[in-house]
Amino acid sequence: MVPAVKEFHALTKTGIPKKKLLFVLNRTATPAEALASQAYLKEAGYHCCPVVLYEKASYRQVQNEGKSISEVSYKGLRKQVKELVKSLLGYL
Repeated sequence: MVPAVKEFHALTKTGIPKKKLLFVLNRTATPAEALASQAYLKEAGYHCCPVVLYEKASYRQVQNEGKSISEVSYKGLRKQVKELVKSLLGYL
């Protein structure tokens, strides 16, 4: 997390507005980890997507097959990816 925040700091120093930068938490282990990360990013002054993708072997498997995570076979995981995409489009 810290290296990513340092990179965002470097981007803002070059003149990129913070509102154009967005963190997306993925491969997150637990809801507690997601909340702690979101709090840290807020304290650092950056926006964080409210939808979090948790670590799932199914996401890795479809990527190993050359597919996107939206092609995962489990409906619940596909729904989560769709919510993430909607959130990203709403941010734009």
